[in-house]
Amino acid sequence: MKRPRTTLSCSTLLLISLCLFGAARGALAEWPERPVKLVVPYVTGAMGDLVSRIVSEGLRTELGQTFLIDNRPGGGGNIGARAVEQSPPDGYTFLVAPTNNLVINQFLYKDLGFDPLNRFDPVTIMIDAPSVLFIPAANPAKTFREFTAWAQANPGKVNYGSPGSGTPPHLYAEAINKAFRLDMTHIPYKGATQVVSALLANDVQFYLAGAGVGLPHVKEGRLRAIAIAQPSRNELLPDTPTFEEAGLRGINASTWWGIVAPKGTPAAVLTRMQASLCKVIADKAVRARLIQLGNVPICNSPAEMARQLEQEAAYWQRTLPGLGVKAD
Repeated sequence: MKRPRTTLSCSTLLLISLCLFGAARGALAEWPERPVKLVVPYVTGAMGDLVSRIVSEGLRTELGQTFLIDNRPGGGGNIGARAVEQSPPDGYTFLVAPTNNLVINQFLYKDLGFDPLNRFDPVTIMIDAPSVLFIPAANPAKTFREFTAWAQANPGKVNYGSPGSGTPPHLYAEAINKAFRLDMTHIPYKGATQVVSALLANDVQFYLAGAGVGLPHVKEGRLRAIAIAQPSRNELLPDTPTFEEAGLRGINASTWWGIVAPKGTPAAVLTRMQASLCKVIADKAVRARLIQLGNVPICNSPAEMARQLEQEAAYWQRTLPGLGVKAD
C-alpha cells in the first residue's frame, strides 16, 4: 500500500528556512565563546609580536573576547607554525606569520614537514614592512649607486649583516649582492638589535631591515637610509628613494605579516575574523601606531592573500637555488 505523499506548504518551507538561517547566524554569533590564541613564532618585541599586541587590543573590543599572544620562537619560525598547523581547526588558534614562514621556508628547509600553502586557511595580510637599506653615516656613499661603486672598489672587504642565516634580510641582501656583484660577506647575528649595533660600529656596512629598526639612528645622524622597498616613498623617510628610484628594480625585499588558521577552520569564523581585523586596522589610532613602527597597513581578503601566497611562493622557488643560501 502506497503511503500518501506529504506536501509541505510554502509557509512551512519558509519557516524551516528561517529556522536554519537563524541557527547558522546563532552559531556564528557565538564565536568566539572563549579566549582565542594568536601564535607568534618569534620572540617578544619582534615586529610580529608588536603588531599582534596592537591588533589584539582592538579585537578584544570588537569581538568581546580575549585574544592571547602565544610566543613560540625557534627554528626560523617553523616551530610555532607547525604547532598551529597541528591545532584543531575550531577557530581558537591562529598563526601570525611573516613572508618566510608562509612562502619561503618550504623551499629553504629540507624537513619542514608540511606545505604552508595547503595546510593553512588564509585570513588576511595585515601589514607590509618594507625593507630599508641602511649603511653607516660614516660611509662615503650617499646613494645606492655610490655604495655599489664603493663596494666594487673594495672587493672582499665589505660585510652585510642579518638576524640569522635564511632569514628574509639575509635572502634580500644576498639577492642584491649577487645581482650587483658586490662581493660582500654575510655576517649572521642573533637578532636585529645585534645587527644594528654592528652597523653602528661599522663592523658591517650594509643591512636591510624594517624602517622602524634604524629610523631613530637615522634621525640622530648615525645611520643613512639609501633605499626603501616600497612603490612610493614612506612618510617616515620622505627623502629616501624607493628601490626603483635607487636602481634596485626587480629586487623583492619586503616582509609582510599575515594571519592564517589551521586548514578546515569554519568559513564563517574566517570571514568574521577578517572583517573584524580590517575594522581594527582601519581605526585611525591603530593605523598611526602601525605606521610609526615603519609598516604599511593592508588587510586584504582571504582570496587576495591566497593569490599573493601562490605568486610569491613561485618566485622564491625560482630564486632561492641561485642564491646558494642555507638556513641555520
